[in-house]
Amino acid sequence: MTLRVWRRLFVVGFVVVLLQVCALQQLVFLGAHPDIFLLMAVCAGLVAGPQLGALVGFVVGLVADIFMPTPYGLSALCYVLVAFGVGLVRPLQGDRAPHLFQVATGFVGSIGGTLLYEVLMALLGQPHLPRAELVDVVVVVSVANAILAVPAVWALRWIFALPGRRLGRQVAPAHGPLR
Repeated sequence: MTLRVWRRLFVVGFVVVLLQVCALQQLVFLGAHPDIFLLMAVCAGLVAGPQLGALVGFVVGLVADIFMPTPYGLSALCYVLVAFGVGLVRPLQGDRAPHLFQVATGFVGSIGGTLLYEVLMALLGQPHLPRAELVDVVVVVSVANAILAVPAVWALRWIFALPGRRLGRQVAPAHGPLR
C-alpha cells in the first residue's frame, strides 16, 4: 500500500472512530448499538479483496480493541477473518457491486462477524452474551451496517483509488485513445 492510501485510511479511520465513539455508541436499540468498525472490515474485503481487506480489517480491529473491555487483539482476529471471507466472495459482484449487493454483504457479513466474535469469546473463556441478548445484538448490528454499507463502500473506494482513477472509474484521456 502506498503512503497516499495509508493517509486516506488514517483520515477515514479517524472519522470512523469519532462516529462510533461519539454517536453510534449513544444509539442503543434493544440493548445494543451499531458497530461501524465491523462494517469497515466487511466493506474492506468487498472493495479491496481478501488479502488487502484482511490487512485493513486487522488495523481496524486493533483500533476497535482500544475501546472494548475484551482481550486486546480479539476484534482484530475476528475482523481479519471476516474481511478475508468477504473478500473471497468479491468476484460474485463483477466489476462494481450494485448497491443491493453492498447492502446484502454488509448485512450478512455483520451477522457472521458478530457471531464469530461471540464464538471466539466463548472459546477464550470470556463472558459472552446470553442467547436472547445475542439475537438482539445481531439484529441491531446487521441492520445498522446494512443501512451504512453504501457510504462505507464509497469511503473505502476513495481510500484505494489509484492515480488516474476516481472512485473506481477509469478516467478517459481528453484526446482519445492513442494509436
